[in-house]
Amino acid sequence: MPHIPTDSDVYEVFAQSGHGTALNHVGSIVSPRPDAAWHLAKETYGRRDDLVKLWVVRRTDMIVSSADDRGLLAAKTRMPYRQPGFPTARRRDRSASPPAAAPPERRDSGLTERRDDAREPGLTDLWLALADDLFVLGNRLGEHIVDYIDLEEALAVGSIGQEALAHAGTILVLCGFDQPAVDARFFDRAQAQWQVSRVVERLTDWPSLVAGGLVIAAAVAVLAEQTAEAEQTAEAEQTGGAEQTAGAEAGAAWLPAITAIRDEQLVHLDHWRRWARALAAWPETRTEFARAYAEVTERAGDMFGARPQSHAQGVAAGAATAGPALAVTLHERLAALVGENGGPGSRLPDGPGTRTWGVGGSALADSLSRGRTVRDEYAPGVFS
Repeated sequence: MPHIPTDSDVYEVFAQSGHGTALNHVGSIVSPRPDAAWHLAKETYGRRDDLVKLWVVRRTDMIVSSADDRGLLAAKTRMPYRQPGFPTARRRDRSASPPAAAPPERRDSGLTERRDDAREPGLTDLWLALADDLFVLGNRLGEHIVDYIDLEEALAVGSIGQEALAHAGTILVLCGFDQPAVDARFFDRAQAQWQVSRVVERLTDWPSLVAGGLVIAAAVAVLAEQTAEAEQTAEAEQTGGAEQTAGAEAGAAWLPAITAIRDEQLVHLDHWRRWARALAAWPETRTEFARAYAEVTERAGDMFGARPQSHAQGVAAGAATAGPALAVTLHERLAALVGENGGPGSRLPDGPGTRTWGVGGSALADSLSRGRTVRDEYAPGVFS
């Protein structure tokens, strides 16, 4: 009885025609056996050209994208700094002293704030504070890209650092900042005007960066989920025939970007979990990581304790912080996510705390100093 081909008989063929060239998909073949498939592929695709490599893979053994994955494959958080023309696109003439510019105005972000009163910070204030944390984390990770013998690990560290910076910038744009205002916020503020978490103070070595990266990624994912829920609720309340307001339209624009940031931070969280468990398992690093993890999580009670961004430096200690119910909800979600991914030993406080202006220690100071040095000395006129 003749063999009737099935899906498992289809093999995809990949060939490399010369040293230094890429391995390319060249076609498909049908064969009842893997060994016969390779020889059939050689005769079919290697008869006229010399091949350096020939790979044959059963189609059913491959993980491939489908039409439904198009949204997942799209680059949702653009990173223009990876493009070769990025610096030159924003050149300006520095031969004359620049005129004193008024503080950049922020556009209405359209984000559902749900404030109880004018002094209480809403979701936007929480996002602005986390953007500060991401900016410092991205800078600190940049120092550790070359610390690995394993190239894949070094690339992972670099990618997470770049995406932390990209997410920080994206958050500011969503909050209504234009590009000059984004740059001014990250590079022109004095340290006393920053409102980073106390976690940032501890980002001074690799074990602490692993613990801090895990906590920050978890916090961003938690706040993104809360934001998506708030926007979906607001959108549902808008339905009913009434014309959609400009604020609602702007708020709806948050959803795709915030969802993308959440998904990418969850990928980061998976990396941090793997590194945390490795450091906790190795005898050489077990004690050091346990200490770093305990100290970082102990400081993480203020992740959702941002003060209103409109407050001046030196705001009274009793000033309003994030709404108690919202802060408690976010803190509980953070505790669950950190405990699930970081393992035992967490000292995360039982309840949320409050952020303080001007903390960050040497981790923040070094990040600001390095960024300003590059902008001032790297190439006149490149950065505006």
